[in-house]
Amino acid sequence: MKTLNYLLLAAILSSSIAGSAQTSASKSKAKKTLVWRDEFKRKGLPDSAKWGYEEGFIRNRESQYYTRARLENCHIKGGKLILESIKEKYKNAEYTSASINTLGKQQFEGDFRIEIRAKIPSGKGIWPALWMMGSNVREVGWPKCFEFDIMEFVGKEPGTIHGTFHWWEPDADKSKQHKSKGSKIKFDDLHKKYHVYGLERKGDTATVFVDDKVFFSMAAPVNAYKDSFTSPVYLLINTAVGGEWGGPIDDAIFPQKLYIDYVRVFKLE
Repeated sequence: MKTLNYLLLAAILSSSIAGSAQTSASKSKAKKTLVWRDEFKRKGLPDSAKWGYEEGFIRNRESQYYTRARLENCHIKGGKLILESIKEKYKNAEYTSASINTLGKQQFEGDFRIEIRAKIPSGKGIWPALWMMGSNVREVGWPKCFEFDIMEFVGKEPGTIHGTFHWWEPDADKSKQHKSKGSKIKFDDLHKKYHVYGLERKGDTATVFVDDKVFFSMAAPVNAYKDSFTSPVYLLINTAVGGEWGGPIDDAIFPQKLYIDYVRVFKLE
């Protein structure tokens, strides 16, 4: 009788595990419909119907001046969007770069998957990023709007890609209301080859991946500000120089270029 019970228990556990694996696999194969894209098939500046600019000294005590619609820092060539960071004197700055975004032009709602094929710059002081924030950022500010960092690289950490989420918890101690959580993944060819960086938000969970390899996943924080985790978001692409995380700058590395082959956004069902 005991032997029969053990066999029965083993069969039940085996069935349970198989079912769990199947559920996991089915989630990764959710039906997706392309809803927005930019393949960068034009010349010159990015499509103004899709992209706007940040201008000036914006955040994190960074050293670059973000320029607006300046071809030297942001242009399309050979089917690639190129954000170029330059060592030069420009409007009280020693460096220039570009930061573009879809705020006020395109937002992404509900369950979605974004894929960005990119080749990133390198060197101490360089800090490229692919990220998303709540479209309500102007109304509620950061980090109440929630921030999804799909890809961040800092030159002082060679071969390492970071994925991080930032949010605000109103009930926490005032000095601890800004929360963040993330992970990282290593590659040995980040600056030589293109990789597909992406984020998938489905239900109350968001995952970050590189070439379909998930390296960070998190459920919506219970105490996050309102519905910030599931609210509409917009996309930002930029390369910073120096700053609080970028650190000391090696002037010998410039110019540096962030190449974007495409951006594709899918609705998940």
